[in-house]
Amino acid sequence: MKYTVKESTPVKHIVEIEVPAEEFDVCYAKSLKEIAEVLEIPGFRKGKVPQNMIEQHVDQNHILSKTTESIISKNWIKYLEESGIEAVSQPEVEIIKIAKGNPFIFTASVEILSNIALPDVKKLTEGIKKEKIEITSKEIEDAILWLRNARAVLTDKEGPAEKNDFIEFSFQIENLPDTFSHMRGEQKDGYILGKEHFINGLESAIIGTKAGDEKEFEGTIDQHIDKLQPEKMPVKVKVKIISVQKMDLPEITNEWVKTLGRFETVDALKKDIQKGLEEEKRVAGLNRLRVEAMDKILEKTKLEIPAILLRREEDNLLENLKDRVNYELKISLEEYLSQIKKTEDDMKKEFEKIALDRVKRFLILHQIAKNEKIIATDEEVANKLEEVMAQYPKEEKEKIDVQRLAILIADDITKEKIFAFLGLN
Repeated sequence: MKYTVKESTPVKHIVEIEVPAEEFDVCYAKSLKEIAEVLEIPGFRKGKVPQNMIEQHVDQNHILSKTTESIISKNWIKYLEESGIEAVSQPEVEIIKIAKGNPFIFTASVEILSNIALPDVKKLTEGIKKEKIEITSKEIEDAILWLRNARAVLTDKEGPAEKNDFIEFSFQIENLPDTFSHMRGEQKDGYILGKEHFINGLESAIIGTKAGDEKEFEGTIDQHIDKLQPEKMPVKVKVKIISVQKMDLPEITNEWVKTLGRFETVDALKKDIQKGLEEEKRVAGLNRLRVEAMDKILEKTKLEIPAILLRREEDNLLENLKDRVNYELKISLEEYLSQIKKTEDDMKKEFEKIALDRVKRFLILHQIAKNEKIIATDEEVANKLEEVMAQYPKEEKEKIDVQRLAILIADDITKEKIFAFLGLN
């Protein structure tokens, strides 16, 4: 195999590859043999048809197509290994010359990742300091209150609804735009007075009501879905009180704590809550540090980005939107787009900035991994995969794409190793 690089930029690579006539003829003969194994011609058994008879009965274009497919694949893989380029797209192939007894020549054009000149990433990130994690007594008390609310004893109440009562009610929102058509019609809900509700103004409207009471009020809904509507969208609401219940919260005692399953004392529960809150804050703080570190590196780095990576990320964002709309709004993406009067291309356009930022961060991490030879070992991936799979029941395991899961796990392990290298773990 001989090759000549026709064009090479940081994001694109075009090469002309010449395959010797002898290799082409061998592949051609192999294609004929494979065709002969399935070809049926009167007077000949399968696999025993002479070569000249095959060429008489089979379209020459079919034979050449089968031959070129094999020879291009084989030599393209060989070229990738020899050249060391990192292709991120399938090659666009153009056949230049094809004939028996002659060299086979084709060009291949691909988008590539080139080496990025990074600044001193460790020096840039060494000044980023972790914040001290502190948990207040109020945070612990709020967590315990949540547990007590979840295990409260509810009793019907004859008197008017007060703060901390549990209210069941039905409601109907009027004058909703098409974007929120899934919220039309009567719906049922329940919540503790004094806690937040997605309809602003609900609490003040139903404080003092009793079971059976009906009321109309004007409120707002916080929204960021429909850009034609204000973020605090005004609504008219009809509400009917189904029940008012007094919440009797359990006392905080060692006996009650034991009913939670794995605690013997109130102090043990508080320590566990503190540990959980510390972990939440640790993870949130770590994510903030990592974003800050990446921002600093990006400021000092010049990047050229293959267009295909942006398109893939835009497609991923669109697929995530589809899943979210299906789950949260209970409608299809097509219905959602129709309601907001947009197309998939419009959404991809809106996703461009997010996609660009994500791809930039991926390229930085990818280059650090290359420079420092950071990888997830097969053993690490296998161990984590086993750990993850053990969490699923047998019937769920059968639905999992294990190969894809292993790739995601390898990416996560590599990313954690990169941040460990930067001192951000």
